[in-house]
Amino acid sequence: MGRFSVTVAAALLTPLTTTAVVAQRSVAQRAEHLTGWTSPVFPVGEYVARRGAARAALGADDVLLIPSIEGTSGGETFRQTDDFEYFAGLEIPRSLLLVNRRTNQSWLFVPARDPNFENASRPNDFPGRVLAEDPSLKALSGVDSVLTDDALPAVLATLAAANQRVLIDAGRSGEMNTALDAGRNAAFTRTTPGSVLAARVLQLAPSLRLSNGYSLIAALRMVKSPREIALMRETARVTAVALARGAARVAPGADERALTGAFAADCMALGAQRVAFTPIIKSGDNSLWPWRILGAHYDRRNRQLQRGELVIYDVGCEREHYVSDVGRTFPVSERFTPRQRELVEMVRHVSDAVIAAARPGVTLEELQTTAAAAIPATARPYMQASLYFGHHIGLDASDPAISSATLAPGMVFTIEPWYYNHTDGVAVFIEDEILITPTGSENLTASLPRDASGLEAMRAGMMPALRAVDAGRALTRDGVLSFTIDTGAHSVRVYDMLNDTTVAITTVCPRPLGGELTPDDVSFVVRCGGAGARVAINTASYAVVASTALAPAAAARVKPKAAGGSFRPTEVIVVGTIHDAHRTSTRYSTDVLRRLLIAMRPAFVLTEIAPNRLEAAMTEFRATGKIIEPRVVRFPEYVDVLFPLTRTQSFTIVPTAGWSRPMDRFRSAALKRIETDPARRAEWLAYTRANARADSIDTARGADDPYYINSAAYDSVQTEAHEPYNRLFNAELGLGGWDNINRAHFANIARALDAHRGEGRRVVITYGAGHKEWFMRALRTRDDVTILPVAPFLDQITR
Repeated sequence: MGRFSVTVAAALLTPLTTTAVVAQRSVAQRAEHLTGWTSPVFPVGEYVARRGAARAALGADDVLLIPSIEGTSGGETFRQTDDFEYFAGLEIPRSLLLVNRRTNQSWLFVPARDPNFENASRPNDFPGRVLAEDPSLKALSGVDSVLTDDALPAVLATLAAANQRVLIDAGRSGEMNTALDAGRNAAFTRTTPGSVLAARVLQLAPSLRLSNGYSLIAALRMVKSPREIALMRETARVTAVALARGAARVAPGADERALTGAFAADCMALGAQRVAFTPIIKSGDNSLWPWRILGAHYDRRNRQLQRGELVIYDVGCEREHYVSDVGRTFPVSERFTPRQRELVEMVRHVSDAVIAAARPGVTLEELQTTAAAAIPATARPYMQASLYFGHHIGLDASDPAISSATLAPGMVFTIEPWYYNHTDGVAVFIEDEILITPTGSENLTASLPRDASGLEAMRAGMMPALRAVDAGRALTRDGVLSFTIDTGAHSVRVYDMLNDTTVAITTVCPRPLGGELTPDDVSFVVRCGGAGARVAINTASYAVVASTALAPAAAARVKPKAAGGSFRPTEVIVVGTIHDAHRTSTRYSTDVLRRLLIAMRPAFVLTEIAPNRLEAAMTEFRATGKIIEPRVVRFPEYVDVLFPLTRTQSFTIVPTAGWSRPMDRFRSAALKRIETDPARRAEWLAYTRANARADSIDTARGADDPYYINSAAYDSVQTEAHEPYNRLFNAELGLGGWDNINRAHFANIARALDAHRGEGRRVVITYGAGHKEWFMRALRTRDDVTILPVAPFLDQITR
């Protein structure tokens, strides 16, 4: 062993006290950084907790070894392996995660540089990207150490010498020798990352003890965390909307391939990164065959739908690595035939029986028995009841699972009875996603009709609520709050995704039937039993507010051009504010700001007020002339200027802030963690020094000079000030990162601009001056706005 290898080997037997072990290389850091391209789905605490659960499940001398994907540079899109994504959350290639029970530590083995960013003949296009020495890997995943991949042979040798056992996920077959054979000889065998890794490990350390880690990983991944459930609920919603759109395209003459492409396009248009699997859309003779048989032929899945046939959709979208898997059967003609209707209702009856039996403490074998008992005798030759008609889902459409396990809260699986009658030439399929709850189960895809009449209505396109982009949305657009209805407790649970906590349980009505967020995220509206009864929960206070009707979808309010038919660009003025300094400044006082807004004569003023805070503040102001709403009272530019101006000026205040208390708490905790980490001293200094330089320049040029504050020179200083913060911390701070929070703000600003596109109105955007440079860059990419400078209006009021 070399000096480096000996150091690593000795450290393996005791917990590491250093923050990282890296190979000694002289490669200089280049411009590209991991955090400039990608960030984990969840906060670092989620991955730390998952690895902690894995360590607790390991034997005293066990080590869990998890490979990443090899990576791609040939045109395909990178998609991390499920296990590596689950335990590390990093989008890095050719890497390994090691979880060691003996030392209670987790190590990453990564390439010194990302191979996808290397091409010596094209340095301009492939500038390089450091991995092993990038501190963000440790920060984003929470591992104890990051090592270069050339350290692996020494580590394996040390594990073998210490008689430690290595667990590798070899799949549900359960035999490690099967995985080894697949890795050694892959001529006609489907290899997996686990099988290839197992063969490689034994090549490097022949005496090492290997075992299959599938069962350990399956036991953990079967039970989803609240964050995972919130994402899966959102993915199910997106899939339901895409499926409803697809059903409206069913008609005689449509072909399966076109319907498949349209469904994939709908998934991505609705925010999904990709489809969960190649959509299975099959009709007529094709509907009689399982996907594996159809997919084994190059051009089979492309027939035209014929009148009188049935078409089956077995589809799913994938969002943030989590998948959906839903199935419905539609008539190609406008209506089912009597026989088709009978079969649809029969399959629904079987599915209903299994769903009703799904609850904590029940085994999957018991669900299988329930399914078999519900099948009519005449249908039994054409239905299979293997393993309760379903499979677990999560990061994969067939998530690892243990068939003998009892159901527990947090498990998500499909129930999908299928009927294949080759004698009569007819097939029917219904598939739903079921979440086990503490008191029973929840059908995540219940928004989609399952009865024959409802399926006919979908096929006819008579479901505008489902086809709307915001139908059934229960996760706020910023990804922070998730709303879940508990029918048994007659309440709504509000879960904070960032800080991993339930922030409220609000009692709503005796029979809550469903709910959805309004397009502006101000209210979560619950449908109650009774004629159109609804209850709304405010997303800032989490309290029940006055009953309200659902607002129309945001997309419906977008106007492509003015009513008269002529297109006139929107005039936009971005005014940088200085918050509390307005009250003490003589050059940029609240009176100067008041006169400036009067001179600008806006039709709309877009503000740094969150949408769910404006109504309360406006109600207070109209009633008392004062504002105590805590999120608004922080801004003198609104309390002292904007709200009083509504008494004499004609403009509309539009709340557009994409910021919330949970985001603020999460960012504050993350920044404190970074500040107190000795290993990140250099990063923190770079961040604080950039701010200090900017403050020094601003002080010299006039930190309260309205001309300077609203100039390109100020914006240039702010760009430089935020560069280290954005580059080093954006991904780790998640929604509190500089780029991310400005994207959230500007998404609301863009929606407000879209709502009045082409009308030629004047819009003033009033935010803290630091945000201005980001907004200006974003505004310049729009072809429907004319940006007006602030200086001429300042000239007008100071003449």
